[in-house]
Amino acid sequence: MKKNKKFIIVLTMFALLLSACGGGSSDSKSGESGSQGTGNSAKPDEIVYAFPVYGNIPKDMQLIEDEVNKISVKEINVKVKLLPISGGNWGQQINLMISGGEKLDVMPNLGSFNSMVAQKTLLDITDLIEKHGQGIKSAIGENFLKGTTVDGKVYGVTVGNGKAAVPNIAMRKDILDKYGLNIDSVNTIEDITKIYDVVSKKEPQMSMLVPSGTGNVTTVPSSILFQSTYDNLGDGLGVLLGNDNTKVVNLYETEEYTSLLKTVRDWYQKGYVLRDAATTTETATNLLKAGKGFSEFIGGEVGLDTQLERNTGHPFVTKKLQDALITSGTIQSLTWVIPVTSKNPEAAVKFLNLTYTNADVINLIDWGIEGKHYEKKQDGTIGYPSGVDASNTGYGLGQDWLMGNQLIAHVWEGNDPSSYDTLKKNNKTAPISIALGFSYDSSKVKTEIANVNNVIDQYRPGLDTGSMDPDKYLPVFNAKLKAAGLDKIIAEKQKQLDAWYAANQK
Repeated sequence: MKKNKKFIIVLTMFALLLSACGGGSSDSKSGESGSQGTGNSAKPDEIVYAFPVYGNIPKDMQLIEDEVNKISVKEINVKVKLLPISGGNWGQQINLMISGGEKLDVMPNLGSFNSMVAQKTLLDITDLIEKHGQGIKSAIGENFLKGTTVDGKVYGVTVGNGKAAVPNIAMRKDILDKYGLNIDSVNTIEDITKIYDVVSKKEPQMSMLVPSGTGNVTTVPSSILFQSTYDNLGDGLGVLLGNDNTKVVNLYETEEYTSLLKTVRDWYQKGYVLRDAATTTETATNLLKAGKGFSEFIGGEVGLDTQLERNTGHPFVTKKLQDALITSGTIQSLTWVIPVTSKNPEAAVKFLNLTYTNADVINLIDWGIEGKHYEKKQDGTIGYPSGVDASNTGYGLGQDWLMGNQLIAHVWEGNDPSSYDTLKKNNKTAPISIALGFSYDSSKVKTEIANVNNVIDQYRPGLDTGSMDPDKYLPVFNAKLKAAGLDKIIAEKQKQLDAWYAANQK
């Protein structure tokens, strides 16, 4: 049992996610807008709604914006500017916009929730949610709202999707079939290696593993889903291993992380990992679409193979690697927030509420215009119209896992039409972290956090992609983390967690 537990922990660290979280399926049920026509002839408030695009920016974006505004102006008297930004440039571009004071009203936060709260770059939207976000509260529930609450104040809203996402390995099905391989044989890391051993010899032009996020193979810095082996307690600088204790530990000193690095190092030396994985700005979607990669680690619950095929044009199969655990990190990994640059946060929350309650709006953003970009199928799902496919559609965004409330959108063909019933059930029944709702005040260690993150940025991409030898550099990495103040951060987090845990025991 001890060996199996260690294996599960190591597997998870390969696939922290990841990309995406609740998966690529959708539900055919429509939500009600919860908004009434304003009947207001006043000039509409104008907001900017920014989001990353992990692939090519759709050419019909303006058409979608126009159709969305027909609804939003009528319903809430708000006119929205859709601002797609390349996923590879997302973090840098958003930081520049905020620091430069550019107009930016609504945006997803992808894995940096606590740090942005600490840096005071997000607005407290507690009162605005009460006034204009009752539809949001109904859609996600009070329990999940706790995950984006810090010191009693709400700073964001988690995406309305499946929260019981788990790490999966995704592999090209056509290549597996070509060489008589089956993803069902994957139960251990060694099983993954065995498949790589075969495919790498048959397809030498293809990397066996591509990064799930730029700059890192085994994690996704912009959108991390922390699963059932540890709770990252907001920023990963001190984590809870398992779900049966409250001891905060340094992830990078654990046996599990060390074992992970040695495996990835072996893969890198064999040429299995994309050679420039530590530095590439290319997304996994584009790499897989171009046929440059055989597999990636991806987080989700249902419909991941369909999502990947839709976005890349290649058939994929996926294998679940672990059971789920819902943590604050899970909830915070994909959140919609109002940055301090917002010129009209009230209008921003009104529109955000619309994306959680109005199925017409979210289907436009997710899938485009019915009859042009998709059509309804006999089983209730949707798919491309005749003559349209992933290569020529004007709006193949395929990011329903990111936008507002996915659970009121259409289901893409190839997915079980009732798959959202599964997601909703999982949200209610999956185990909950003993630290759900804990968010620590990092103000006392903000200097140490900045210094530690600089060290992580310097060493972790190389270590996690196998391009740096862990036997040589992992001890150096941990020594520099300590010198930068990681032990002080962990001690402060432990102190606050102990107090929070004692106060929240029932």
